[in-house]
Amino acid sequence: MSNISAIVAGAAFVALAATNVVVMLEASQPSRNGTSRARLIALHRIGGYSFVILFCIMVYAMSARLAGLGITSHLPVHLVLHIVLVLLLVPLLLLKIFIVRRYKHSHSSLKGLGIAIFVISFLLVAIPTLSELLRSASPGNLGLRLATGLIVTVCLVQCALVFKNKKQSWPSVESRIPDMPAQPTPSADRENAKVPMNLVLAQIEQQTHDTKTLRFQIPNERQLRAKPGQFLTFQWPIDGQRVSRSYTISSSPIHRNYVEITPKRMENGCVSVFLNDLAQPGLTVEARGPYGQFYFDETLHKSIVLIAAGSGITPMISMLCYIDDLKLATPVTLLYCVRAVADIIFQNELARLGTSLPNFQYEVCLSQPDPAWKGQSGRLSKDFVSRHVTDPDSSTFFLCGPKGFMENARQILSTLGVKQERILQESFGESKPSMDSRPRETRLVENVVFSQSQKVCQVSAGSTLLDLAEKNGVQIPYGCRQGQCGTCATRLLSGAVQMDVEDGLTVEQKNAGYVLPCVSRAEGTVVLVA
Repeated sequence: MSNISAIVAGAAFVALAATNVVVMLEASQPSRNGTSRARLIALHRIGGYSFVILFCIMVYAMSARLAGLGITSHLPVHLVLHIVLVLLLVPLLLLKIFIVRRYKHSHSSLKGLGIAIFVISFLLVAIPTLSELLRSASPGNLGLRLATGLIVTVCLVQCALVFKNKKQSWPSVESRIPDMPAQPTPSADRENAKVPMNLVLAQIEQQTHDTKTLRFQIPNERQLRAKPGQFLTFQWPIDGQRVSRSYTISSSPIHRNYVEITPKRMENGCVSVFLNDLAQPGLTVEARGPYGQFYFDETLHKSIVLIAAGSGITPMISMLCYIDDLKLATPVTLLYCVRAVADIIFQNELARLGTSLPNFQYEVCLSQPDPAWKGQSGRLSKDFVSRHVTDPDSSTFFLCGPKGFMENARQILSTLGVKQERILQESFGESKPSMDSRPRETRLVENVVFSQSQKVCQVSAGSTLLDLAEKNGVQIPYGCRQGQCGTCATRLLSGAVQMDVEDGLTVEQKNAGYVLPCVSRAEGTVVLVA
């Protein structure tokens, strides 16, 4: 009976080690969403605890057998080897537990340790089992011959499969071309962003009572090179018309086969109502992008603070998931303001990230809290920010939310001594007033030539080039309409324009003669590539 119990315990021991490795590898797949990844991590944790408990029981049983004997030359060789493997496994288990608790971003180390633990566990069980089988078997025994033949056959089949795969992978010298695509230039990325792609709605996930996450499949022939925090401009087919709207990418840009957006339902918003109430899997929509200068760059931003309100959490969750996917050690603080608990978007995902990211802390502030709420309440305040931002001098601040919220946040940060160049913000749909003090009424009517559309249009005083393009059916993608995102950047072939702001243009675009039609007004006859 004791032998049967030992065999069962050994099989369970190896099975747990193998299961933990498989679960860990599955959880690290970029295609996994937050919910399934959280479940796999919980399963891995349960399996790990079970493995440690079973290991302790086995060590206790072995110690009981060796009590009074010690490790002497009278012990069989396989038993000495068994003891050595146990002693080797103990520090590996302790090291893995230490890394999981303190250095969660060292994902590659955890993979290596998991595989090493599995191999040692297999040897720990296989060596005494094989030794016992060989001892009890007689020479020429049919069972022994069958077992040996089976092992040899399995090894030969595995070798044949490996050889076949190598042969298919490298049929000739000419085919050994690296899979890594050439690094695109900024200009190539900009041109690629302007080329429309057809996305297909594949999955819908309810986030809150008025917010859904929509996952769209990206066509195989298109590569979406987005940065965490950027957005896409969509042409939504609603009631027989194409309605243009921009939405931030809420998924991690690590995923190349799909992209997610998370629209919040606005009572008078025709697109947000359509997406939350009527959109169904199979919907096809045309999109351009990615666009925007509001994004996280791990090479520039060594420590970040994210301040969001309402649906302004969408670019922030993209940044957080990106950091989690790459297992970056970037210190991150999120301050998230909403009305009530029911309005917390990505509540489950934030809880998962709170345990997955070792250098991430977040606080939720409710303006209309329930009596049971134990956290921060009220509006965004200097006291709230200063209590949770410990290093305002070196952190980069990302702001996203309603205009009034961001103005308040920027003012609070200024009083805390944060430099303006360390504050980035994002918003959509609000036009900035022109900084030009000259009265528009005194200007002459100007001619604008759209070269690609082959249209010559007269622009009235005070109208922007984007307004003129829309009135005359000239397609120019746009996003913020404030000169901040760079979506509408268009090359000016001749003439001069007056721009309210130039924040949305890169240095390369300025040198190449690009302008921002959303905040540009013609000064004389101009020719645009549109």
